[in-house]
Amino acid sequence: MKKFIYPLAIAVLGLAACQGENSKVKDFIPGRYVNEVQSEYSVANDTLIIEPARNTESIYTITRKTGFRRITQGKLQPLQQQVKHWTGEWDGQKQTMQIMQTGNVLLFNPEKGTLLNGNSEYRKL
Repeated sequence: MKKFIYPLAIAVLGLAACQGENSKVKDFIPGRYVNEVQSEYSVANDTLIIEPARNTESIYTITRKTGFRRITQGKLQPLQQQVKHWTGEWDGQKQTMQIMQTGNVLLFNPEKGTLLNGNSEYRKL
């Protein structure tokens, strides 16, 4: 009988640890994330606002607000802004969120307070 209890206890503890990690990342998701980029051609600020959708556990609304200023002949041009609305689906097994409209995958890192969207790293405010 003891042969079965120890492996079962280890499996239960392992599952509980995975669920705790999943909950930690999922609890981190909602919020505002910012990314700032500058090159010789432009200056840009990007903000992602992620909120849980109503009546669902795995669907989120994502609002992306981008403001940028082109640099022409060394001078900053007027501010241009864009707003996009997306829907993200959380995959608890993969610990990722996929944006349905673009196919992009978001990776969350609660320890660092960041979100990774492709090569772009956003920090959570």
